[in-house]
Amino acid sequence: MRTGVKYKEKYTKPIIERFKNLAPGLNFTADDIVGMQELCGYETVIRGSSQFCSLELFTANDWLDFEYMNDIQYFYNAGYANPISGVLGFPWVNASAGLLLEDKTDQDIYVSFTHRELPPTVIVALGLFNNSAYSGTNNPNATMPLTTQNYGRVWKSSAILPFLTNIAIEKLSCDSYGYDAGDYFRVLVNQSPQQLPNCDDGPGVSCSKATFQDFISSRGEEFGSYTERCQPEYKNSTDVMTIYDA
Repeated sequence: MRTGVKYKEKYTKPIIERFKNLAPGLNFTADDIVGMQELCGYETVIRGSSQFCSLELFTANDWLDFEYMNDIQYFYNAGYANPISGVLGFPWVNASAGLLLEDKTDQDIYVSFTHRELPPTVIVALGLFNNSAYSGTNNPNATMPLTTQNYGRVWKSSAILPFLTNIAIEKLSCDSYGYDAGDYFRVLVNQSPQQLPNCDDGPGVSCSKATFQDFISSRGEEFGSYTERCQPEYKNSTDVMTIYDA
């Protein structure tokens, strides 16, 4: 059974029965329910509002269930439960960090665009929104059960993948009380600063250049083997992304 289907069938069942009571002549399915909830977001972006967002149609708990269904989907397909997620996301992390770690550069900003399945892989490569981060275990699947919600999770698609997602790595020149003057680095997800694991010796949620270099190196040791781990059929595979070098 595809990831997310179990939870979809569970949470939509009482909604379907409620709708059947209101409109006996219609044969609602789980996909119909999900489709209406998705239209809430799309119509709001296109038209400014949507009747599908009404709490008279879907309750607050219905929306929490919808969110968790999406959390499961991305967690298992492109998140921590997929062993190659970080491998797919690391080339961008490594290339972006390499540019920022250079002492001289001709540009102040580098921009790249991708589709919605790719940002979660970058999140994994950076070690962010990790349910297991401080649990002392290495069983990510157990943190996202398929039939009941983990209400204490940090992996939430509403935070990771709102309608438009952006991930930024910033290089900052800081001279702050209690810290040496110099370059510091931090990551923002949808404009929200995020604390990188074991990279926290700078002001705010930033880390020093030396610590950031060590962080990228450690992530490379874990995820920097795209060709070996993914084994693509083409012969000119590389572990290094060079789009910024053009």
